[in-house]
Amino acid sequence: MDMDEDPYCWPGTTCLRNLLNIRDSEELSKAEHELVGIRTAELTASVVPGAYDVAHLLRFHRLLFRDVYDWAGQLRTGNISKGEVSFCDALQVAERLDELFGKLAVRRFLVPLEWDNFVVAFASVYGELNAIHPFREGNGRTQRAFLRQLAAHAGWTIAWQSLERRSNDKACREYLRTSRPHALIRLLAPAIEPRLE
Repeated sequence: MDMDEDPYCWPGTTCLRNLLNIRDSEELSKAEHELVGIRTAELTASVVPGAYDVAHLLRFHRLLFRDVYDWAGQLRTGNISKGEVSFCDALQVAERLDELFGKLAVRRFLVPLEWDNFVVAFASVYGELNAIHPFREGNGRTQRAFLRQLAAHAGWTIAWQSLERRSNDKACREYLRTSRPHALIRLLAPAIEPRLE
């Protein structure tokens, strides 16, 4: 997407429109990081009610980004890419999410799974959710918060902080290219442990 035509940005800039009225991308990034960090801590200490469906995912995004963007909690309307990687076409986002969460419901939200099967299934959900990239901004943080709670519901903890960013990005790109979770399984396996009550 040509940033000059991006409806999410202030006209004539590459800075996302925001509730803080910040017009500089670097300044916005710092403010967003601080505000969303506070909201992330709040979510980590609580449970966001929902059915692990599209509405639930949107609620997570809204809770995390409501201080920064008026479109927090809304699916993106334009196509996005990162470097040479293009994510799901905006017109297919809702359908792909419905399909993903439908499969997740059939698998009982991964609750009955032993560790090895959970790691494979969780890596697939993570890979697909990242490939869909349903939001204009904040996909990674929303995915981690949402999937942390999903994992806890199934009896597991995910040490997201232990994942090296470059390795995570590489494994996600591999999933985008192949639709296979092998690299994500290798990445996530050391970070997944039984949840201590």
